[in-house]
Amino acid sequence: MNKNQYDFPGIIIITIFLILLSYAGYLAYKSIDWDVLKRLEAQPIVLPTPVPTTPVASPTAVLKK
Repeated sequence: MNKNQYDFPGIIIITIFLILLSYAGYLAYKSIDWDVLKRLEAQPIVLPTPVPTTPVASPTAVLKK
């Protein structure tokens, strides 16, 4: 096979895929409800209180000679 030949069916498939992917991204962008997003960003973040941790017991093994 000659190295200078293009794979036109492959190029067409990849081009169609990228066009459809771009269109899906556009539709996803248009479907964002910006009012809800702004309200969520305006609310204060409520984090759970951290649970106090107890120190982990370390093994006190003694090696026998």
